[in-house]
Amino acid sequence: MLAWLSIDTWLITVLSIGYLCLLFLVAYKGQNQSSEQWRCKPWVYSLSLAVSCTSWAFYGTVGQAATTGAWLAPLYIGTIMCLVFAWPMLMKMLNIIKRQNLTSIADFIAFRYDRSPKIAITVALIALVGTVPYIALQLRAISTSFDLLTGTFQSGISTAFVVTIVLIVFSIFFGTRQIAASKQNQGLVLAIAFSSVVKLLALTAVGIFATFFVFDGFADLAAQQQSKQLFTETNSVYLSVAHALLGAITIFVLPQQFHMMMIENHHPQELKTARWLFPLYFILINIFVLPIAIAGLITFPGGSVDADTYVLTLPLFFQQAWLGVVVYIGGLAAATSMVIVSAIVLSTMISTEVITPLTLKFKYFSKEGAPQFSGLLLKQRRLTIIAILLFAFAFERSINQQSHLASIGLLSFVLLSQFAPAIIGALYWRKANGKGALTGLIIGSVMWFFTLLLPIITPNLAWVENGVFGLAWLKPTALFGLDFLDLTSHGVFYSLMSNIICFVVVSLLTHRSVGEKLQADIFISKSQRKFERNLSTEDLYSLLMRFIDKSSADAFLQIAKSNQANQNNLNVEPVNLIEYTRLQLSGVLGSASTRMVMKAASTSERMPLEDVVSIVDEANEMFRFNRELLQSGVENIEQGISVVDADMRLVAWNQRYIQLLDYPEGFVQAGLPIETLLNFNISRGIIAGGANNDQMIAKRIAHMKNGDSHHFERKMPNGMVLEIRGQSMPAGGFVSTFSDITAHIEAEKALQKANENLEKRVESRTQELQKAKAEAEAAYSSKSRFLAAASHDLMQPFNALSLFTSMLKNKVQGEELTALAEHIDDSLNVVEALLSDLVEISRLDSSSEKIDKSHFALDDLLSPLNNEFTALATQAGIHFSYQLSQCVVHSDKRMLRRVIQNFLSNAVHYCNDKQGEKSTIANRIVLGIRRTQAMIRVEVWDNGPGIALAQQKAIFREFERLEQNREIPGLGLGLAISERIANLLGLKISVKSQLGKGTCFSIEIPRVSESEAATVNTNTSKKLNKTLDVKTQASPDNLFNNILVLLIDNDELMLTALTSQLIDWGCNVLTAHDQASCQQTLANGEIKPHIVIADYHLDYGNNGVELVRTLLQTQQWQLPTIICSADPSESVRQHTSDAEFLFLRKPVKSLALKRMMRQLLVTN
Repeated sequence: MLAWLSIDTWLITVLSIGYLCLLFLVAYKGQNQSSEQWRCKPWVYSLSLAVSCTSWAFYGTVGQAATTGAWLAPLYIGTIMCLVFAWPMLMKMLNIIKRQNLTSIADFIAFRYDRSPKIAITVALIALVGTVPYIALQLRAISTSFDLLTGTFQSGISTAFVVTIVLIVFSIFFGTRQIAASKQNQGLVLAIAFSSVVKLLALTAVGIFATFFVFDGFADLAAQQQSKQLFTETNSVYLSVAHALLGAITIFVLPQQFHMMMIENHHPQELKTARWLFPLYFILINIFVLPIAIAGLITFPGGSVDADTYVLTLPLFFQQAWLGVVVYIGGLAAATSMVIVSAIVLSTMISTEVITPLTLKFKYFSKEGAPQFSGLLLKQRRLTIIAILLFAFAFERSINQQSHLASIGLLSFVLLSQFAPAIIGALYWRKANGKGALTGLIIGSVMWFFTLLLPIITPNLAWVENGVFGLAWLKPTALFGLDFLDLTSHGVFYSLMSNIICFVVVSLLTHRSVGEKLQADIFISKSQRKFERNLSTEDLYSLLMRFIDKSSADAFLQIAKSNQANQNNLNVEPVNLIEYTRLQLSGVLGSASTRMVMKAASTSERMPLEDVVSIVDEANEMFRFNRELLQSGVENIEQGISVVDADMRLVAWNQRYIQLLDYPEGFVQAGLPIETLLNFNISRGIIAGGANNDQMIAKRIAHMKNGDSHHFERKMPNGMVLEIRGQSMPAGGFVSTFSDITAHIEAEKALQKANENLEKRVESRTQELQKAKAEAEAAYSSKSRFLAAASHDLMQPFNALSLFTSMLKNKVQGEELTALAEHIDDSLNVVEALLSDLVEISRLDSSSEKIDKSHFALDDLLSPLNNEFTALATQAGIHFSYQLSQCVVHSDKRMLRRVIQNFLSNAVHYCNDKQGEKSTIANRIVLGIRRTQAMIRVEVWDNGPGIALAQQKAIFREFERLEQNREIPGLGLGLAISERIANLLGLKISVKSQLGKGTCFSIEIPRVSESEAATVNTNTSKKLNKTLDVKTQASPDNLFNNILVLLIDNDELMLTALTSQLIDWGCNVLTAHDQASCQQTLANGEIKPHIVIADYHLDYGNNGVELVRTLLQTQQWQLPTIICSADPSESVRQHTSDAEFLFLRKPVKSLALKRMMRQLLVTN
């Protein structure tokens, strides 16, 4: 006889209660944590989902493994597959639940089907019937493990009863503290996550003991299993498929699992984390299931010990009291976590979907002095928790003590899986309706009772053994002759199949209500219609006050006042007060009850809100009132109405019909043939008769019988014009409307006449506008040309001045003269920037800018800017950073450079403009990029004074400058130019700034494909290598010595300045003004210069490109040539490029000219 260690009863009782008290402390700690802390701990949410790992997962999976030899139960395989492959469906459910503030699975299903109370009640009751046996299973597991651990199969006081009482207290304390059922219960989540860790550690501990201390590891267990052939049977394929299907379904239909996964979720990211962490938990908790099963079979051969208890009996048999206690606590954690969550969820569901609608029917709660409804709701939930757990305890005491753990669990799973068709159809099938869902639920539940529950609870019943009425094909275990399936697979197949068939067929055969169509849009099209009801702010306030509490009602009033205050503020979107109230009530009453209350309130006409609840019971009276209202409305509308039945007899009309057609009094009677009416109207001249009146009347009656609609106008003898519309009715017959449109016709004629006059006036005005537009465009074009020409003429002397200043800086001695030269140079730079901006804006306004887009490496554009602005920033005491990039983009390189150059110029100018505490902070500018899949965003950051949000749009307007920057020189055109260039290139400019912190300007540029980028990078590398070779060969120290330069310019001052500069560099210079002086200077070709520098615009309309080209052709020379011009037009650049000359824009910078000359001399 087997014997094992027993532990003191009172010790285990104290430990059990102590563990539950520890759960209290953990839950209390979690309740006091902020929601922000929870967002950082998605693993807590993932562990709380392990509420599905109940006592069956702790004890029952070992028993199943001992029978089948399966390491991972098919049920868990199905759950993992659902999490991995049905991920979009779970996320879609979560989004809908959070958006609509739903409270439970019953609320979710009912909400989709027009918030049907019948569906909500049905789902709640099925959930109750399906979950109570599962709760009883947990209580059975606790009492069984207690008896095994203590060795006292009659402990004097029922362990299960004590645990039930403690769980009732826990569930009430942490499950009904807040009235909003949709609000997260952070303490409960942390307690369940803690329980998940406890049961994982406990099962792992006994697994390690059985594998490595009792036996010599996995290999030893596997060898003994093979030698003894321990596994005598395996799951059939059908049973495994059925279990996997149930596992996949129950992960989102079990009420407690639905609550933890959907309601307790703070953010979609938590569900994304749980997608991999939850399956990992399943795998970890099942690692030692099969080794424990094998160890139990070896230790207790011949089935002397129930395989479900191996987890507990192994430590006790080997005298490991501490491990037995650990295992018992793990089993207690597995069972209590499920019981607590199920009790809380079921109480919420039953109270909101069943008890609350019944409570609303009592007149007492609609009276003036009725108590606060929120307090009553909390009492309802608490009483419901007590009733559910006591009912589960009674069920546990009454069922057969030898029932297998898995059998009870599977019964619950199959019943609760009946929710799946309604849920999946709600999410993906637009034609699904409430009648189909309700029929499917009921028929599926009936088939579950007939094919599963009945054979288990009454296996010896005649109907079970021989079939209903003795018909073998109606046998519950082999329905319709299907006898090759096991009991579970048979029940799953028939219950779900009948559910789906009824759901689909009834939905296809019945019509959807308007509400169901609207809800289908929310679930499938993700679009929500406005909840339009005739409710005042006072009505909504009273609803919140009655059904929730004063604080919620006061919060509503604050929102209403805020809406009023922001009526004229277009940037602030008002809150939909009715939708806000509906969401608040849904969190307390459930969507079905909320719909009843708000519908009653919205249809109450001039009635105090205290009678709103009573109206729900007065639906019949409201219906009769609506009929009378409809009849009164028909009699008082402006249109005449007549109704003809299928026999073409007049059966209904209104007084307006008689007035419009001027029928004699008493002539129109019920049953009057339509033929008589037509003859009477022909005789009065209302209808134009013909040679054969009878044939015309027969033709009209035939049209009406065929259901052909008609629409025409008829002029009455008294001059009145009637519009007549006729439409057939579904059951046969015809309805016609008669409208007096005389005033409309007269207004139409007057309008037509006015239109003719207006068209003439518009034509005249159009011609005037076109003439004015042409004059304005000519003036604008003249202005742009003048500005460009004026800028060019200004550039000529300015160019010379820049060169003289550059030479002056190099020759002056003494600090005072050096500073003076630098000030002159700075002033010239400012003037240059102003003139450049004016030229640029005039060119953009005249639309003369041509776009030349190409692929290029971004570094080719940014590196020169980095070199240029590093020097400028260093000079200004600014730390400049550049992040190197290998990206390749597609755009106009030249125009893009202008935009980024403007960003950098602004950053350099304004970075120093700090005030207050920031004035001591080091100035910094960063040039870098950010990548997306299709775009590159070039960003320029500075830590300057920042730009106020209200001014961030104004800075892109012409001549717009901020008040704090008035002392910095400039016209305020840089950002306006940048924005126009970006619009031309189809790019997006954005600005981010915060006062006192800095500013970021950015522009987004399209990326090119990887293959094209590789080609561009290869070409860039070749050019870079070539450039490096050229630089290596150059010797800048003596490169310009004694070289002969030919200068051609019609401006004497420019010639003098350039000549002086070139002579300073060691060059010999020849000057000319035009073609004749050029030939004379070169002695008709006897003197050959090394390089030619020419101005583009010369006297008498000549240009430098043609002059030099003629010279080279005449003398058959090949000389490097530089063309200088202040004209920014694209035609000048293109003309220079076509001649294969280099272009240098005026004012000529000494360094730029020197670099370009060196490049030409080295390469030639």
